[in-house]
Amino acid sequence: MLSEWFTTALIKGIPFWLEQQTRYIYPTMDELANQINYVLVHFGIKSFIGFGVGAGANILARFSLAQPKKVDALALVNCTSNQAGWIEWAYQKMNSRSLRTRGMTQAVLDYLMWHHFGRYSEERNRDLSQMYRNYFSRNVNPTNLSLFIDAYVQRTDLGIGRDTDTIKVPVLNITGAMSPHVDDTVTLNGRLHPSKSTWMKISDCGMVLEEQPGKISEAFRLFLQGEGYVAPLSPTKIVAFRRLSDAERRRPCRHSPVIRITENPISEAVVC
Repeated sequence: MLSEWFTTALIKGIPFWLEQQTRYIYPTMDELANQINYVLVHFGIKSFIGFGVGAGANILARFSLAQPKKVDALALVNCTSNQAGWIEWAYQKMNSRSLRTRGMTQAVLDYLMWHHFGRYSEERNRDLSQMYRNYFSRNVNPTNLSLFIDAYVQRTDLGIGRDTDTIKVPVLNITGAMSPHVDDTVTLNGRLHPSKSTWMKISDCGMVLEEQPGKISEAFRLFLQGEGYVAPLSPTKIVAFRRLSDAERRRPCRHSPVIRITENPISEAVVC
């Protein structure tokens, strides 16, 4: 639900008249994080488990710091915890200016492909790579994307650390082995409390959700199970699970801080 809402708001949400307003101020990352409050109020949600990718992961991390009681857990893919460096700032500024003045150029398209897939994307999955090239070329609003890039590159540091204030909820920190954002996730992992965070690098992929959906779904399921949210699957265990109170159902049951990924999905959830 949140991912669909953010896609609409950040990529496709600005109407035509807004493109003509040169003085329009795009929301900052902190302001975008605050927008989650309106979504929660609208749907009557008291707390949630967030799943964010890239900028969405950064937004969810900011919200969890500002409203820790409204977040139960986070699964973050390629999340950045610090502000943009000089190299990133320069590349993004050139891309933003090119998008505003010339639209989706080949240079910007190549950068977007590298940003999402890392290197050698066509060698790993030519069809998926071509699909995203076509999408970026035909379906992305260049002006809107330019404004979003400017907002993201001006993001502030999360200001967290293991010895200071940090994210208080459990975090599943995921990246792909070929992703250009591996170092960013390692930095974030070093700023989270070890007992409440798990860093995971998925092999043979850069864009983990599209290239390795099976491994991600299994990791997320085990993560939820470790936090006490997954119901057992057998009929007898389901009956026993339903007899538990809500607090007992959601009790923490982490047996190990490490989530082990296998090629075959597990057949039955473990009762904690």
